Amino acid sequence: MDTQVKQRVCGLLGGIAYASTADYYNQMNQLVSKFIPGHSSRIHIVSVDIFQYIETLNNSQWAEAVEYLLEGVHQLVKSGIDFLLICSNTGHIATPRILEYYPKLVLLHISDAVAFAIKEKKLKKVGFFGSKFAMVSSSCVVERLIQHGLEIVFPNNDDMERVHQIILDELTINVITEESKQFYRNAMQRLYDEQQVEGIVLGCTEIPLLVKQSDLPHIPLFDSTQLHAQLAVDYQLGRYDIDSFLPPNIKKVE
Repeated sequence: MDTQVKQRVCGLLGGIAYASTADYYNQMNQLVSKFIPGHSSRIHIVSVDIFQYIETLNNSQWAEAVEYLLEGVHQLVKSGIDFLLICSNTGHIATPRILEYYPKLVLLHISDAVAFAIKEKKLKKVGFFGSKFAMVSSSCVVERLIQHGLEIVFPNNDDMERVHQIILDELTINVITEESKQFYRNAMQRLYDEQQVEGIVLGCTEIPLLVKQSDLPHIPLFDSTQLHAQLAVDYQLGRYDIDSFLPPNIKKVE
């Protein structure tokens, strides 16, 4: 075992939802163990209550939702983290406020991880599935993808509504049904056929619990959880510089 390996300490802001947060933890540890056998990932986790968070979003209390997430970040920063991951696409609404409060904090944005993978495959036009809070061009995650020069396409209105309800009513509490699996597969195939997208972003960290690449092998799927966890470990172990992932118009914090 290499006892000289240095790792940056990762802070995970989780609980939104708990199943995907566990996915982050497991995937990061598996990756660290792969790159440096015998080691595990240095991670601090703060898990917030998803009920309180979703309530504020449903009531359009955006500022309250952001401040609630910021409370969790305060705990992580006090614990001595070197960088932060928000284990939720929609949770990135708090990014501007977090960086306003902690301007020197390295926050690895989930959309940067996704965009890097899409651009590596030299794709441009991709579909996006997520919560209704994320499936708009002005959302914090989609706007960031657009900054990377990508064209983002959403499901039709009926599909969008059901995509959101399945996330909210089932996936956030780790309920997986065959009916919902089949709906997601059909909706993704529909978007692929009707809009000629080149791939689809699983833009909610719970969706990979429901849909896998093997379900739609002919459509490139971009698992935001897996890609975010990969970016975290690459940064944690110093395998990549953060500049490699940022949009062209954004500079990293010095």
